[in-house]
Amino acid sequence: MASTLTRTYLARTQLARRCLNSSNVNCIRQLSRTRAAVTNIVLRAVSENNNALHSTRRLSGPQQQSSRFFSSKPEPQYTISDLSDDDYHTVSDAAMDRMVEYFEDIGDEHEISGYDVEYQSGVMTLKLGDKGTYVVNKQPPNKQLWLSSPTSGPKRYDYDQEHETWFYNRDHHSLKYLLDTEITKALGFDINVPVDKDL
Repeated sequence: MASTLTRTYLARTQLARRCLNSSNVNCIRQLSRTRAAVTNIVLRAVSENNNALHSTRRLSGPQQQSSRFFSSKPEPQYTISDLSDDDYHTVSDAAMDRMVEYFEDIGDEHEISGYDVEYQSGVMTLKLGDKGTYVVNKQPPNKQLWLSSPTSGPKRYDYDQEHETWFYNRDHHSLKYLLDTEITKALGFDINVPVDKDL
């Protein structure tokens, strides 16, 4: 493209010199045609450059998006397990015992105003003083654990045997994740509740 433009431009310059002192009509017409040719070459070059730039942007967009997609860590996909009554009581009692023991240890290790843990008849009550009260209780008819949170409200958690996890079926977050996140924020230090299994 550049060499064609150069040749056309040189030809037009030479023609212009010949026509400078001439009133020849043909000479003037040739000069006009040569100028039009130069203009067309420039316009084609600009158009091709814009198309190439547009194509590059279209290609780079999806590649960047794809890179972000593949770099993200996939969330686990939990499934509600069909537990027998015995299996439900085994896994739910174990989870409740671990939570109660953990929060009792927190109370022994830290001085927290208004802090208290109670467990009776499948119901754990965790008082965090002015931060509110958490209640986790067994629900044998539904084979669930129910949570009442002063921050996020009530939720019902089902059990996934494969992942050994109590999870919320609407958005698949785990009971452990919610307790760790909310109580860490409430108390101001890291909480790592062993809801699902011994750590």
